[in-house]
Amino acid sequence: MEDTKVMVPGVPSDEDVLEGMLSRRFQYAKGVLGHSTYHDTFRTKTRWELVRLSLLIVGIECTYATETAFVAPILLGIGLPHTVMTMMWAMPPIVGVLFVPVVASASDRLRSKWGRRRPVLLALGVAMLLGMMLLPHGRLVGEAIGLRTVAWVATLTTIGLTTTDFSAEASNGLCRTYAMEVCTIGDQARVLSTMMLIGGLGGSLGYLFGAVDWSALPIGEYFTSNESAVFTANWIVLLVGLLSTLTSFPEIPLPVQERDELLRPVTHRALQNELRRLRGDEIQTELGGDSIGFRQFVRNTIRMPRSMKILCATQFLSHMGYLPYCLYFTDFVASAVFHGDVQAPPESAAFVRYEEGLRFACFGMALFAAGASLYSLVIERAIKRVGARAVYVGGLMAHCVGMLAMGFLHHWAVVLLCCSLTGIMYATIYSIPFLLISQYHSKNSFAMVDGKCVESTEPRGFGADVSMMSSVLCLAQLIVSLVMGALIDAVGTTTVIIFAASGCSLLAACSAMAVLYMEL
Repeated sequence: MEDTKVMVPGVPSDEDVLEGMLSRRFQYAKGVLGHSTYHDTFRTKTRWELVRLSLLIVGIECTYATETAFVAPILLGIGLPHTVMTMMWAMPPIVGVLFVPVVASASDRLRSKWGRRRPVLLALGVAMLLGMMLLPHGRLVGEAIGLRTVAWVATLTTIGLTTTDFSAEASNGLCRTYAMEVCTIGDQARVLSTMMLIGGLGGSLGYLFGAVDWSALPIGEYFTSNESAVFTANWIVLLVGLLSTLTSFPEIPLPVQERDELLRPVTHRALQNELRRLRGDEIQTELGGDSIGFRQFVRNTIRMPRSMKILCATQFLSHMGYLPYCLYFTDFVASAVFHGDVQAPPESAAFVRYEEGLRFACFGMALFAAGASLYSLVIERAIKRVGARAVYVGGLMAHCVGMLAMGFLHHWAVVLLCCSLTGIMYATIYSIPFLLISQYHSKNSFAMVDGKCVESTEPRGFGADVSMMSSVLCLAQLIVSLVMGALIDAVGTTTVIIFAASGCSLLAACSAMAVLYMEL
């Protein structure tokens, strides 16, 4: 969306002032002080540098895909009934709702020489890797320590699931926070779109790992099961992504930002202050960083600005529309589209159709991930052309219409088309909300009056607000885990899940109409 700018005689344009501020800080960090590890924060990144910065997202999305495909079979293989297996999915979101915001708040206040985000990402990454090792090997670990009962094996497996899922969700938001903080204002939209692009490729990679019959390959003899091979491949991808992201760009530590104004990132607020100074107007006081205490964090969570409440509500409804598709799509396709039956005898025609449906559903999920990647290539241009509101609402409505069509028309071609539409929605909800939060914080404003931003007097942590998006995902996953199984049993068909997803996406689109976009 093009903004009409009023040029003041004798005052350079916003772009010229921004370029000057970045240049001064770049030269200061690199030359005057010799801080060669800090100057990269003040320069434009190349596309390859943005890819390297985003590779952790590839590992996280690959992990999500592997979990979606294999956690249910692993839990059922232990000997758990379907009802208990479904309840196991509720554990990670419970932990996430309680602790993801706490982790993000602690990251905001971290005074490590390595920065605020990378030490936390390292700890979460190690926890994720350990969880990925435990998840498919719960039975072996149980036997090794003398805990061979179904209850103990299920407990160990659930610990692996909860550790992996919580760490992945917390890392998802923090990785985006870290990326936006080490990028210039102009690169923030580019890095988010890059994350969506290669994140979709990571999801596709995870589903392709699951489609391979590892036992038929020579390397398969080194693994105890097909699931073990898939998780090992995922583990390697996650490790490479973690190391790549953590070593991409250094952060400027919080104490350094507090001491030296020229080593603080250039935000929209800093840019506006510089413009005010050039015009001779009063400037706002800008503190180093966005560090807040735990008490203030709790207060911010309870007393969120109206704009943040609406954004969180929209993201919650968006995930309520996406998660039923994510968790129940394979079973819906196998039973409703291919008319298969998972409880039929293994050699029966109904069971064969169910297996064919599962494989087709995995292909559809890979198409969904690829669609999200491709759409991320154009979403930045779409925002500039028609505005963030139209892109946000349009992405949610694409999923709404797709789910509605899939619910009425049980045809394989419709399924593939609707998977692509869901990819559009996924790319939307993992980019625009984070851009909006960045916009709010950089302008230090969460409200507008008469078309002008109202400065906020309440300190808020950027990382903590980003983590709110992860918390609402955990809350949505908790509700879906507890409610959708009973809903399927009550109605007697998985098609009801598709209609529920469509309805939630429609409500999310309506909520998105009320979101504060601040000229984005």
